Amino acid sequence: MSKDHDDEPIFVRSNWGTSRYVYNPNNPIGVALIIGSLLFAAGGMYYLFSSSSWSDGELRDAVHTAVRDLESEPHTFSSWTGGYDRLIRDALEESGEGPSNGGMVYVDEANPYDEDADPSVDRFEVTAKDVDAAFCLSVSPPEPESALENITVSLSITVEERRC
Repeated sequence: MSKDHDDEPIFVRSNWGTSRYVYNPNNPIGVALIIGSLLFAAGGMYYLFSSSSWSDGELRDAVHTAVRDLESEPHTFSSWTGGYDRLIRDALEESGEGPSNGGMVYVDEANPYDEDADPSVDRFEVTAKDVDAAFCLSVSPPEPESALENITVSLSITVEERRC
């Protein structure tokens, strides 16, 4: 005995104890509405995510604003506060520059095992997704090795528009 799905209503009362109506998955139009709603939601999420990318100019402005902010006052470190990379990333996010929806910015320590590197500075590379620009930040003094107690440092940062 087969049941004709065309006799099913498009909307049915919810079985979750409420008096709301929901799409009926036993009706072809109800299935189409369910799939259409999911595709619409997925498209909206994709649009929101894809519109949160940086431009070269926004990244440049954010880097220079963050450097000014970092150099303007001393910073206190300890073992639980994170290192310079965390400090730089936070300053970039707080700069007010960049896409309105956020957007991921990457702060990576430049090759710490480079024998030719200047030992008096720590270098960090700042990049963002879908952006060709990269910035090399040379931070002085070097990050304290083990800061079990609070250490306060005044930073001096040099910015170069290139990869480290």
